[in-house]
Parts: sequence; C-alpha cells; structure tokens
Amino acid sequence: MTSHAGRRDGAQVARRLAFHGMLLFVVGLLVGIVVPYVANPRIGLSAHTGTLLNGAFLVALAAVWQWVRLTERTAVAAYWLAVVGSWVSCLALFAAGVLGTSESLPIHGAAHPASPAAEHLVTAGLSLGGLAVLVAVALVVVGLRGGERTLNVTRRASTER
Repeated sequence: MTSHAGRRDGAQVARRLAFHGMLLFVVGLLVGIVVPYVANPRIGLSAHTGTLLNGAFLVALAAVWQWVRLTERTAVAAYWLAVVGSWVSCLALFAAGVLGTSESLPIHGAAHPASPAAEHLVTAGLSLGGLAVLVAVALVVVGLRGGERTLNVTRRASTER
C-alpha cells in the first residue's frame, strides 16, 4: 500500500476507505432504526450520529488520500488506525446504548444499570477507538502538509503549461 498519488495502490487504498465509509454510513442508518429500542436511547442516538459521522470521515479521507505524503509504514498505520478506530468507536457507542452503560458517557442521561464488565468494555472501546482515530487524523494532517516532493510536482506541473 502506498499513499503516493498516481500509483495504483493509492487508488485502491482510497477505494477501500470509501467502501468502509459507506458501509459505516449504512450501518449508521440501520442503527437509527433501532434507537428507540435500546436500553439507553440517548446513547443509541449518539451511536446513530457517531456512526454516520465516522462513515463520512472515511469517505472524506478517501477523497484526499491522493494528496497524503507519508512513508509506506506510516500510511499503512494511518489507514488501519482510521478504519479500525472508526469501527471500534461505533461498536462501542452502540454497545453503550444496548447495554445501558452510562459511566463513560454521563451527559447522555440518567445512570442506567449496567454491569462493571459492560462499563469497562464500553469505556475501553470508546477510549481506544477515539485515540486510534485521533492518531490517524494527526498522521494524515502531517501527510497533507506537503513537502519537497509535493513542491517539485507542483512546480513541474506549472512549468508544463
């Protein structure tokens, strides 16, 4: 997998990001249908909107992937952190709604009875998923800053006109 524009692998990575993004978007729409039936509907609503937003994030990332300039290893890390982090965050939010946890998301209404194991599972999922997406975004921002390679390509393109 490479992140350099113009290479076939970069287009394949972008397509996979778009696929995961659209799949998350569909899952988010389906989560919206079951919101009234989960133990904590307020967190269920957050799972619905959070999943839609994570899907949109991955589609947006697919759209800009051609301009991301990272080493092969860093690009692979950014890809997997974004994809896995998005899925884990969404699953943890949905689990919070279904299990009725409230410890890690107290603003979402009154406390609901949930086992300590459920609380720990949701807290771990939200923390790890959120951290993974945050690191992925930071890597992509660094990759979008450009660099010598990007400047040379831009200069060459402007002199060829």
